[in-house]
Amino acid sequence: MDVGISTACFYPLETEKSLAKLCKAGVKTVEIFFNSISELKSPIIDEIRSIADCYGITVNSVHPFLSYGESYLVFSEYYRRFLDSVEDYKRFFEVAKLLGSGICVIHGERTPCRIEEDEYFERFSVLSDEAKRFGVTITQENVVNFRSSSIDFLMRMREKLGEKFKLTFDIKQAKRSGVDPLLFARRFGNDIVNIHISDHTEKSDCIPPLDGGFDFSELFSVMRGFGYDGNYIIELYRCGFNCEYELMESYKKVVDLLNASCKF
Repeated sequence: MDVGISTACFYPLETEKSLAKLCKAGVKTVEIFFNSISELKSPIIDEIRSIADCYGITVNSVHPFLSYGESYLVFSEYYRRFLDSVEDYKRFFEVAKLLGSGICVIHGERTPCRIEEDEYFERFSVLSDEAKRFGVTITQENVVNFRSSSIDFLMRMREKLGEKFKLTFDIKQAKRSGVDPLLFARRFGNDIVNIHISDHTEKSDCIPPLDGGFDFSELFSVMRGFGYDGNYIIELYRCGFNCEYELMESYKKVVDLLNASCKF
């Protein structure tokens, strides 16, 4: 169990440069957000792998940029396009395996919805099976304005998919969806394998952890109760912090708090 940072925090800085920046700052666990197809091919993926190997980091998870279009590519009425898209996602699964990562994150279908729930669950199941061939777990992230923003929807998804149902839990997305993040954690603690962390105030819903009012000690306690042994990944929008120093100070504070919480 560790604290990490997503390369997405430095967007639109190129992915390999974002990764190098985190590594040089001493971060040992990362989520890599891929922003273009070329990043999955040589020479860029070779550079990304070389950086990861050089610094001995753990690539916790990968996040495909295709999340912007999953409603159209994966969860639309046009089934043939879904089948083609499965082939595209296989490359992300292959890259995840190459980097030693066992988690891939998707957003799913934006609301209003175009396909029935059972069809959504079936397509997620197909992606899950393909990911498993590479030793990767595909995870549903809770995202505002998407089907996954609804606790009720996710509960039905869990009932339908059983062991294939795994979550990337995002604090800011829960907040934006009007859902208490701690309630979300308590409801789905057994299903969460990856956590995106951020903080919030009355004025902003996406700032560095421990700069706002969210109770991270309680979150760590709740997840510890479920036996969670995954990582906590800081994922912020670039407008959510002023400079790299501010981000790294937050990272260090979360590391200290998590270590302290593990002693009890």
